[in-house]
Amino acid sequence: MELRPISESWHRIESWLRDRERSRELASPATSQDIAWVEGRLSENLHPDHRQLLLGHNGSGSFTLPPHYEILSTSEVVDAWRIKTDVWGDHPRSPYHRHWVPFASDRAGGVLYLDVSRPRERIGAHDKEGTSLLSPHSMWASLPSLMHHAADALESGHRLDRYRRPSDEDDFLLWEVVLPDADDN
Repeated sequence: MELRPISESWHRIESWLRDRERSRELASPATSQDIAWVEGRLSENLHPDHRQLLLGHNGSGSFTLPPHYEILSTSEVVDAWRIKTDVWGDHPRSPYHRHWVPFASDRAGGVLYLDVSRPRERIGAHDKEGTSLLSPHSMWASLPSLMHHAADALESGHRLDRYRRPSDEDDFLLWEVVLPDADDN
């Protein structure tokens, strides 16, 4: 599968939301100053894919990535990173490391993150218990992959791993968990 740039996936997601009169719920793009502020607070450079995500929209509003992760704004990235590093510390046996920069949150203590010390690393997940496993689905291979798969699922209506796109009638754009024997429609 040829991955497209995150900006193209954002455009496809925006179109899907616009068709449902929901695009106004997305945040405006982050600025280069917003990104520099985050990098200064974290003393880490953001992963280039994370930077592109924020340049598309500085947070996701009510739109979520599968299954229920809201894209964090620049200030939320700093807050989530501080909480994770304060709670879990940065010692050799810590289940959370300072190089893991969150880009999305389930708002219950769980985050999706990119390891800025390993630019080709898969997306990681860390829940409130200090662990989390993502399925082996290819959407978790990278942030461009996640955005591409999400845009495909929104447009086609096909199931994405264990998730079905949000319903047009839902107030919150949450992905529905599909049981393994349910059909793809």
